[in-house]
Amino acid sequence: MSIIKNNRPVKKMSGRRSATWKRRREILDAALQCFLQNGVAATTIGQIRSASNASHGSIYHLFRSKDEIALTLFVEGMQVYHEKIVQAIRNETTARGVIGAMVTTHLEDTVSDRALSIYLTRMGMAEELGEISDQYRSLNNEFAQEIWSRLEPFVERGEMIRVPRELYFSLIIGPAAHLSRSWLRGRIDFDLLSATDRLADSACQSLQSERNIQK
Repeated sequence: MSIIKNNRPVKKMSGRRSATWKRRREILDAALQCFLQNGVAATTIGQIRSASNASHGSIYHLFRSKDEIALTLFVEGMQVYHEKIVQAIRNETTARGVIGAMVTTHLEDTVSDRALSIYLTRMGMAEELGEISDQYRSLNNEFAQEIWSRLEPFVERGEMIRVPRELYFSLIIGPAAHLSRSWLRGRIDFDLLSATDRLADSACQSLQSERNIQK
């Protein structure tokens, strides 16, 4: 099942291809609203068709099933999120800069697209992702390697503690992700971005080497 494509076209498209891409985006956007309102399992292709004003033919020309639409939304949403994180840390030269950029990007992304953030959170916490598992695992592994490549110099210089590579993202983003979930569910009501510095400082402290602490 091949569904992972960059969510944003890179090259200028022909009129026909552009129209197809626009229709694809309309279907995905409509599906997102249906999934949030009804849940993925209870949503029907008919509801997506009605919300997107697309014909059954155009939907099935682009997607084989409702499940493929749901998986496409999740994988492409996570791919774009990963790209934003990687872009944000690319030019940072200090451990604090990298960590701060990651936390800031996560919180800003949550606030800027609340609907998609809710969907990604729900799908990411689902017990069974079905056909998405292998693709998402590969995507996640590439992302973890990218994060590690930016943090490795600080670890090698003894500025940060050494832990399994898979833990760095969780240690940095974990508290911000937890806070974001509470904000998305309406459990807390305040400016989410106001917590950026405190969360970034906390993440830095959790990864700071004993040598740096003693200085």
